Amino acid sequence: MDLESDGAILRIRRTAEPSGLRVEGEIDATTVNELSKALAAAIQAGDGDIRVNLGAVTFIDLAGLRVLAEAASGLSGGRALVLSPLPGHVGHLIRLVGWDAVPGLRLAAEEDR
Repeated sequence: MDLESDGAILRIRRTAEPSGLRVEGEIDATTVNELSKALAAAIQAGDGDIRVNLGAVTFIDLAGLRVLAEAASGLSGGRALVLSPLPGHVGHLIRLVGWDAVPGLRLAAEEDR
């Protein structure tokens, strides 16, 4: 895994198999730019789905959710942003704001959590 960002409250690593990112820590207004940059790089690096492992995310705010939704909706060619594994609190927030229906965004299946 290649280190993308290693801050005090957020760590992002690029993964090869599956292609995507592993995100650990807190995603908020102070760290959302790092997530946005890492997502853009991961999307440009390949042509398939992008898997974002949020299993170790302890907090995410609306700005973080928006970055994920916007990245997913910007994908073309049948590509998807797959959030897996997905902590229950993050999945709940995505469903609460209705962004689970964003084109290009796929949430982890129950068994992936």
